[in-house]
Amino acid sequence: MDVDRDVDKIREDFPILKYKTWLATAGHGPALRHVWEAVKDCWGFMIRDAPASPPDALGEAAKFLNASEEEICWTNRVTQGVNMVSSMMDLKKGENVVSTDLGYPSNLFSWLPFREKGVEIRRALNRDGDIDASDFERLIDDDTKVVSISQTEWVNGLTYDMKEIAGIAHEHGAYVAVDAYQSAGNVVIDCHGSGVDFLFHGMGKWLCAPVSGGLFYINGELIDRFDPAYRHYHHVEEAFKDGPAWGKPEHDNVGDYDNPLVKTASKFDRGTVGQDAVWGIHASLNYFNGLGMENVERRNKRLAMHFMEGLKDQGCTVTTPWEDARRSGLVGYTSGSRGTDKEIYDTLNASNVLVYLRYSGGIGGIRSACDFFNTEAELDRVLEMQKKILTG
Repeated sequence: MDVDRDVDKIREDFPILKYKTWLATAGHGPALRHVWEAVKDCWGFMIRDAPASPPDALGEAAKFLNASEEEICWTNRVTQGVNMVSSMMDLKKGENVVSTDLGYPSNLFSWLPFREKGVEIRRALNRDGDIDASDFERLIDDDTKVVSISQTEWVNGLTYDMKEIAGIAHEHGAYVAVDAYQSAGNVVIDCHGSGVDFLFHGMGKWLCAPVSGGLFYINGELIDRFDPAYRHYHHVEEAFKDGPAWGKPEHDNVGDYDNPLVKTASKFDRGTVGQDAVWGIHASLNYFNGLGMENVERRNKRLAMHFMEGLKDQGCTVTTPWEDARRSGLVGYTSGSRGTDKEIYDTLNASNVLVYLRYSGGIGGIRSACDFFNTEAELDRVLEMQKKILTG
């Protein structure tokens, strides 16, 4: 399917678009029909107690992330993903963690308790919404343990070159942990190509799938280096050879599980993602893999630029970078007045045009998500509605 030529057909995959102009994907995505059907199928099998082969969700995840299946497990949300990484780290006094002042709270919150051990939290501070590689170079040193950032910032859509940042971090022996919630389904993710160490995201935003599931990636070379602080007995490989241990007369609830964990990313899986979510994850990733994330990213950026140019013509301040390589479909802007921004937000949402108000790091205002199912005509109508407010 061609994301440009077939946009009318694509829009049929999101039934809510008949009633709403959806510029809110950065907060939560519209329901994708394929996901809904997959979750219903899963529950249908459970209701009938019928045998069903689970979909190859990890296979689709590997394609989506450019990683191997052995490097991926499930997580239920980004906060859990950050905690999975922070629980692996033996941070010591004098070491530091680097992030940004635009990062989503979960990027920072899980690291704050380490300050009691003498660990420093360093933040790259934005300049009118911009942070570049030189800002990270000034902060990262040989005492940096982790760089904890979002690939795409949640307030203004600033998107980093993860390969460049990973290169800087690795020169100093630091790990890179990436919150990809605003990039997954928005721009291309390339775990192997970028060299990041950890990456995690939920499914409920740009991927339009259940909020109760997501992906967690760990570089394969690190799997044996770390052990999970949260251990799930189901990942003791020996206990489940030739069927589960509890199905055998000699089952011992200590001895059978007092063995090594599996040698894949699955050993970090906390067992919090249900089968219905996995079916939904598969349907979503299969859909986006089929479209091709390069195609989705290109359309998202083109729509965002169309909107940004219209906002500039109206005198709004756009906090999203204008350079193609440093942005996504997420656009942040302000009229210059908090009160006017609130009026725009209220008016648009009351007219079934869904946007958000978001602030961080001294910037913010209206956050809109130009997604591949949107059209230039939709964006022009939004601009026209906003113009009436701005011109009084």
